[in-house]
Amino acid sequence: MSNKSFSIYSSGEEGISDIHDRLVLEVGRTHMACINTNEHTKSISAFELFNFTENEATDFSKLFAAIAAQSKLLDKDYPGTVVFINNELSLLVPVFKFNTEIAGDYLDVIFGDDSNSAIHFDHLPIEPGMMNAYRVSEDLLRIVQDKFKKVTFRHTYSNIIKTIVSDLLAYPSECIYIHFYNTFLIVTVAKDEKLQLIQSFMYQAPEDVLYYLLNIAERFELNRETVILEISGMIDLHFTLYRDLITYFRHVEVQNVQSSKMLIDIKEYPLHYFTPFFNLAL
Repeated sequence: MSNKSFSIYSSGEEGISDIHDRLVLEVGRTHMACINTNEHTKSISAFELFNFTENEATDFSKLFAAIAAQSKLLDKDYPGTVVFINNELSLLVPVFKFNTEIAGDYLDVIFGDDSNSAIHFDHLPIEPGMMNAYRVSEDLLRIVQDKFKKVTFRHTYSNIIKTIVSDLLAYPSECIYIHFYNTFLIVTVAKDEKLQLIQSFMYQAPEDVLYYLLNIAERFELNRETVILEISGMIDLHFTLYRDLITYFRHVEVQNVQSSKMLIDIKEYPLHYFTPFFNLAL
């Protein structure tokens, strides 16, 4: 059964939406995040995070109903909803090689056939122009579009790339951005002001993460003495994984969202836990 691991609300959260409120959802293999954000003030007033197994996710209708029964946010009426798809079924294609008619073929070649998913596209603010082609479950599409009005779909990778590209000039020539989730991480590599990699990796132990990062550093010829690791998400700074990172990489920085954008009190938890989610909404 789905587990509600975080439920944080502002003191004024009464279940009634402001005309400027928007619902932001992120749906991954084993999690769903629900965020109430105000488009006018660019602030966050409520956050919920649900975790579930991949097996439970195979019946998305049943899973969504179970989550909705526990949620204070999914039964509200919003003027608009943005749904971020957080999966690895994503392919970056240069604009000059992109064609909507054959985008599905690209995905089939890389990930295999899938007749139960629809193809979506995001345009990315990169030079030269890029398109992110990705798959969205037909069941998820149907349920979300039936439940909410004015639904917009995006891919989590697209938002990460957008954020990183806007910051490239502010960082040294080599940087590894890492977003930690409970069962996987997303790694993005920037070098010489260019995006080199964005990829998801499943992990079970700290050794898995360290293996991936050391392999990436070698593959892209990144200097572990100078490269910056910018980390956020579900990583405890007092346990083994963080100690391993600061042992093997000289510069590790923790990314926090701006507390001024929070209308919720999250002092009970480290702020960096929520950065990957809140960046989707701000």
